[in-house]
Amino acid sequence: MVPRFLVLCSLVGLLGVSLQATSQTVTKTLTAAEENALRMAESPAPIVDTVLWKSEGVVNVQFSQVHLKNWAAGGQSNLSLMTKFDHNWNLDRERIGWDTELHLAFGMLHRPEDNVFIKTDDRFEWSSKWGYRATETAFMTIMAQFRSQFAPGYSMMDGIPDRDNLRSNWMAPGYGVFAAGIDYKNSKGGFTLFFAPFTYKGTWVLDDSLSQAGAFGVEPGERFRYELGGYIKLGWVTPVVENVTYALRLDLFSNFVANPENVDLFTDHVLSLKINSYLTTTISATFIYDDDVILTKEPIEVEGEMIPQQGPGVQFKEVISVGLSLKF
Repeated sequence: MVPRFLVLCSLVGLLGVSLQATSQTVTKTLTAAEENALRMAESPAPIVDTVLWKSEGVVNVQFSQVHLKNWAAGGQSNLSLMTKFDHNWNLDRERIGWDTELHLAFGMLHRPEDNVFIKTDDRFEWSSKWGYRATETAFMTIMAQFRSQFAPGYSMMDGIPDRDNLRSNWMAPGYGVFAAGIDYKNSKGGFTLFFAPFTYKGTWVLDDSLSQAGAFGVEPGERFRYELGGYIKLGWVTPVVENVTYALRLDLFSNFVANPENVDLFTDHVLSLKINSYLTTTISATFIYDDDVILTKEPIEVEGEMIPQQGPGVQFKEVISVGLSLKF
């Protein structure tokens, strides 16, 4: 019995030594790089922020000064200052898109010899679009927009503002648009197209004298007018060559209730030439047509007599400026 017991113990001992040797061969010492790689693999994946938020603003300031004294070629001394502020906010979060724009501009010309100040630019505009993504590039969108000016505008007589002939003022006119439709955005950016078959447009004339005259399409004595129709807004920004950018904005509105063929038009064309980080040359042109706005046009000669003309027409403004440009 004893020899068998000793043999059994010896076999058990040999099996234990063998298992210990096997476990020692399986377990090995890791290098620092291998240990670090294992720890990184076990750590949770970083959280990816799905919110794309973009905010961009530009301030432009242009100044010019001309002083003449005993100048044989003639001319007039003047000071000119023009300021512009443009800001865009854009949010893209999964199914939600939100775009807001703010555009402000004001310019003045001073002629010391005449002791007169003349307004050269005046703009206040705010627009906001909120959309729910239907496809990768299309959103079901509602939009609100407001446009007016800061200061009074007067008719000109011999190059001097006629203070007795007011043509416009703050909220006279003021334009508001509320629209619902489809907004298409190019996946690469730079192009947007908003089509709204359901649009409400309001026109305010809060100045009493202009309201009494029935200016900007309101009934004489009324301060508000509304229209229902369709609206299209197009925006496009594209590089032309290096440091040169072209921007287009086009708004079209048709009143379905009255004279739908008379489409209101507002369009901006801006060519920007970047000189360096702070200096920019800008060439801009703005066209406006609204058949509810009665304009005083150039008189025409009828049987030797100059007859003033009034009626709707295309409004045009062109500005070439070189000045300081700051982005933030």
